[in-house]
Amino acid sequence: MFAQAVIDSLEFARTAQMLRGDLPVPGLTRLQDSLHDALGRVEVVVEGGMDAQRRPVLKLKIDGALHLRCQRCLGQLDYPLQLSNVLLLVSQAEADSGAFDDVEGDWIVASPELDVAALVEDEIILSLPYAPRHGEGQCEHGGATYRNEGAASPFSRLAALKRGHH
Repeated sequence: MFAQAVIDSLEFARTAQMLRGDLPVPGLTRLQDSLHDALGRVEVVVEGGMDAQRRPVLKLKIDGALHLRCQRCLGQLDYPLQLSNVLLLVSQAEADSGAFDDVEGDWIVASPELDVAALVEDEIILSLPYAPRHGEGQCEHGGATYRNEGAASPFSRLAALKRGHH
């Protein structure tokens, strides 16, 4: 099953292998705190190859949809996933030396046992908005509508109660 795929990243890149499959959203455990629910699947394509400088790379394509939690109303926010990234594979020594700190693009340390599902989950987490929310006035629940409809703020009522007791 794709969710348990482990690859030798350098060998995968050198031999230009391809891995295609899908991951169930409930299996992406580190992502769960950002989600409204754990429904759905994400489709993934991982392709090994070499870049223009003949360095090993992994090309990732991730497609699907997530149901994030809106930070205004705490309701469901549909979030389309359409990610595409190329990851340069570097050795641990290269990473430790800082040689790739100024390189444009993303890189990861090559591994003989790279967990593909964890890599995909990392890419998804990095792509999520910091505070996902519906557009102004689009929340289904109370959230932003209190301000938009001109209703009295709960805090103004509290202030009136405080003034009455002094």
